[in-house]
Order: sequence, then C-alpha cells, then structure tokens
Amino acid sequence: MRRILLSFVILLLLGTVCGQDSNQVRKYIRDLTSPEFHGRGYAYNGDSIAAEYLRAQLRDIGVEPFVKDYYHHYGFNVYAMEGPVKAALNGEELRPWDDFALAPFSRSADETFLVLPIKPEDILSPDKLLEFCQKNSAQFSNSLLFVDMTKCKDPEVAKNLNSLFHHLYMYNGQLPFRGFLAAVKDIPVWSFNIAQQESDYVMAYIHPRKMKKHSRIALSYSNVLAYHPTQNVCGMVRGAEVPDSLVLVCGHYDHLGQMGESVIFPGAHDNASGASTVLDMAAHYRQHPPRYTTLFVLFSGEEAGLMGSLAFVKDSLFDFSKVKMVLNIDLMCGGDDGIMMVNATGDNTHHFYDAMVAYNKEAHCVKEVKSRSNAANSDHYPFTMKGMPAVFIYTLGGRSGGYHNPYDVCDQCGLEPYDGIVRLLIHSLDELR
Repeated sequence: MRRILLSFVILLLLGTVCGQDSNQVRKYIRDLTSPEFHGRGYAYNGDSIAAEYLRAQLRDIGVEPFVKDYYHHYGFNVYAMEGPVKAALNGEELRPWDDFALAPFSRSADETFLVLPIKPEDILSPDKLLEFCQKNSAQFSNSLLFVDMTKCKDPEVAKNLNSLFHHLYMYNGQLPFRGFLAAVKDIPVWSFNIAQQESDYVMAYIHPRKMKKHSRIALSYSNVLAYHPTQNVCGMVRGAEVPDSLVLVCGHYDHLGQMGESVIFPGAHDNASGASTVLDMAAHYRQHPPRYTTLFVLFSGEEAGLMGSLAFVKDSLFDFSKVKMVLNIDLMCGGDDGIMMVNATGDNTHHFYDAMVAYNKEAHCVKEVKSRSNAANSDHYPFTMKGMPAVFIYTLGGRSGGYHNPYDVCDQCGLEPYDGIVRLLIHSLDELR
C-alpha cells in the first residue's frame, strides 16, 4: 500500500510540474479572437495589434527577446478590404457572408453590374465561349458573367472553373467582361495565397436562393493592394546544458482579418490555438529550462503563403546546422482522435516521430499519433527546404469552429485533450539528443 501511495504522490507531483494550463490557453485564444484584433489579418493592421499582444505576453512570462524588441520585421504585397461592403440584387440588400461574399483579391467596385448567365461548361469550351461573347459583346462593359456552380454536374469542370476564378489575375487586360458572379451552395473558404497579385476583375459569390433571371447586382466596397509591413515575434529561453544548439517551437498568429467592416474571421482554431500553445510552452520552459536553447517564434503572413517563415529563414538569423528540431504548431482545437505529424518520415525527423509514438503507447497522452510525408502546408516547410529537421503538428477530430470562416470562434474550440497533447510534445522535445 505504501508503494502505491508513493507512486500516486509522484504522479501528482509530475502533473504539477509538467501539466499545462488549458485555462490560460483559453484566455489567450479568447483575447486573440476578440474583435479588437480585427481577425489578425492585413485589414486595419490586425496582425500588428496581435503582435503587440504576443510581445507583451512573452515579456510577462519572462522570455528574453531573440531579436531586438522581439520583432523580426519584413513585409509583402497583399490586399486589404476595409470599410463598408455592400451588395444589392435587383434593389434587395444582401447580407455579407450569409448571402454573398467577395474573393479577397476581388478588385474594388462601386457600381451596378448587369448579370449575364452562362453555362459552366461553356466557359471552358473555346467555341461556345466565343459564340457567347459575340452574342453579348455590347453589354460586356458593365457585366459580370453568372455561373451557377450548383448545376455543375462534372467535378472536373467545377475544379477547372474554381482554378480559373482563383487565377483571374493571369488574364488581366484580356477579358471583355468585368468579372464573375458564382452561385455556390457554400461560400468558399477565404485564402490569401492568391491575393498578392493585382486583379482587374470582380470575383463574387452568392447563394443560389437569391438569384433571379435578368438580374442586376450593385456592389460597393474598397479592396486595396499595397505593401504591408509586418513582423514575426521571437523570444528565447537559453539552454541549461547545450546552449549552442537550438530547438524552435513556432506557429503562425495571423489569420484572414476582415471582409470589410462587418465580417470578421476570428481564427480560433487557425491559429490562435497554435499561437497560444507556443506561449504556454514558453511559460513551461521559462520555469523548467530546456536542455537546448529554445526559440519561441510566432509568424505572421502564413495565410499569404508562409511569408513570415520564408522571411525568417531567408534572413539567416541563426546557424541552421545547430538546429535539433523545429516544432511547428498549427490547428490545435480538438484532438479527440489524436494528432498528426507532417514530415514524420523524413531522414532527419523519423526518429522524433518514432520516439513520440513509443512514449505515447506507454503514457497514453493522446489517442493516436499519425504521420504524413512532407508538404508545403504550414510554417515548418521553409525550414525543411534548408535541410533542417522540422515537423508540423495538428489535431485530429474534436470540436472546432471550422476553417477560414467567421464561425471559427473561441467557444467552439475544444481543449479537453490539450493537456495530454502538450505533455507529449514537451516530453518529446526534452528527450531530443
């Protein structure tokens, strides 16, 4: 009995030392998704507001700056949609996002457009498209082509049309009409990967229930492409045993921002949850110094195409050969079904994955640790391109508010598996040799 009680006390003490504070993480997520942060995007400088918050948290935790004042400065061109966003179909006002949405690269407009219906398959047929253009050329100067994607039966046609919509900038100055209005069952997710090229065209989406024959749609909004100065936020805890070797714990803090003044993308799952986990792990290592010097890096610009991590690697702020591991954390709500490790099969990362799986079988931190090969889907990727061992962790299953929509809010972020996930991550980093 004495041995059992002693083991019980030891487990309690280990829980006190290693347990992570999901209540504090919830507070971080709630703060980062509040309206004052404007969706942590490029409109209203939301990402810079979030950066100041994150810098203050690192200071309060006691993490020292890795670069001057914690900020690694850089910038890139991107659209920002600010101010009123209005649409009316045949005089009936439409509700932003509920009834219609604008692509983040849709050019500014303040006028009424004639809506010209065209069959989805006809757009991809040169002969039929030419025939349509000849028939309607007199009306093109103020027209949007209306494509009812809900009636598109061929998946390949739908795929090719979506690709066309996303790459309209490639046809600047070539199309006689002003853009497209697409009827869709579900508004497509916002993505800024394609919002860095200036486009001559309007790209709007609408729910089919709102469409009527021979429609006119009035659109009024401002969407400006400009250079956007921003910053990565970088802290450091010096290693207690091998301070000249490095571990990076990172995640992006930016999100999609706003579609004008009325639609905010809070981004709890993507990626306030990951940024909050980085802060939580920084607090742990501040109290329990790591073996290796550990950098805590919060990237901006991920939603625009990994811009923050690309700039961080490009500027060579440290000796790449000293890096033991880069642990990138993205999408941390939920986790009822375990976690996924991207780039788990790499020559310089498979040992990290194998050790994590082995420990999880013993400690039962999460339901399962799954693996994927490398992909350019988060901020670990630029590090792998320079030969550094880097992995990307995200959760599987459980509660979250969705992806790239206005409903990804703090209250939808499930954190029940959180303590086990972070306990597994910390143990795996601590066992690195």
